[in-house]
Amino acid sequence: MILPTVAALKRLFDANPLLYRTAFGLATFNVDYCKQRLHRSRYSSRFGGLWTDRVDYEEQLRRRLNRGEVTADRVDSLNSWREQGFLKLDNAVDHRLIDDYLDELESLKVRSPSPLCVTSSTLQSPAPFSAEVFSGNASSRIVDDYFYSESARYLLFHPSITEHLSLFLESEPVLTQSLSFETGSEQAVHQDTAFVRMNAPMKFIGVWIALEDIQPGTGELVYFPESHHWPDFLFSRYFKHYDPDRDGEAQLHNWLAWMHEEARDRSQRLSSFFPKKGDVLFWHPALAHGGAPINDDNGTRRSLVSHYCAKGVRPLYHYYKPAQRKRYHWNGCTYTSAYYRSGSAS
Repeated sequence: MILPTVAALKRLFDANPLLYRTAFGLATFNVDYCKQRLHRSRYSSRFGGLWTDRVDYEEQLRRRLNRGEVTADRVDSLNSWREQGFLKLDNAVDHRLIDDYLDELESLKVRSPSPLCVTSSTLQSPAPFSAEVFSGNASSRIVDDYFYSESARYLLFHPSITEHLSLFLESEPVLTQSLSFETGSEQAVHQDTAFVRMNAPMKFIGVWIALEDIQPGTGELVYFPESHHWPDFLFSRYFKHYDPDRDGEAQLHNWLAWMHEEARDRSQRLSSFFPKKGDVLFWHPALAHGGAPINDDNGTRRSLVSHYCAKGVRPLYHYYKPAQRKRYHWNGCTYTSAYYRSGSAS
């Protein structure tokens, strides 16, 4: 009786976006985001943002410098992040840590059964890892392997990463997701705000770690610089995130086309990311990015992608997957997962 009732309520909300917005706001209430909504004029987006997104950014930076919260050697990086919507760090992660991670990942793959989980563009739902599933589906990636892999945590919580995340987020970063790729995703250009759903839609950051030297034609990362300054695209008039039941495929296709139209109107061209092993890329939640076509069938694009939110923010899976609400602590760092539960972490 409960499940049919829940399904009926979901259909009711999906058919009434204003009702959906009201219920969504109450269910996912966040104090920090509420303050941002009350002071919308401080941000270019109606959904708020990071402190570097504030319209008075220069004044905010000056205050933080005066208080010692930001050091002078970080100013150029902050200005670049503010302007471009991404930040590149060369040789930020030790190659030995990467090799340790790749070795441990292989050992987890060959366990019988493997504890790992796979998602892809051609799988209807997450599937247990197997060589056949991983190689037989497009854009396959292993998700949240940090739950089992300590070497993954050493990479994802590397000081060069967490120091910048703390600077941008003004908070301890919480790791909410990782995607381990063997090959390029070929994913259409998109903004993470549609799919990486938080109860504060603009208070998270993406990170890309190159596990090898990335070559042209392997599905390299592409992005539109400065696209985080574009206006908000609204799903069903009110929302930054995409819900297939509420919004339908037509809105998704309109949004994907809209990004290329925005780029053309602004004469912005796609840039490509060809990092060396150990390089790291941070990107803004609204940066339009995707995966280039794979032209080299034998090439690989080994990378570890992750998303982090501020400490006071929650991913939406904490609400629709209540069994996954737990936060785990390791070496003073915090992580959570949509796929694995307490008792199975190493």
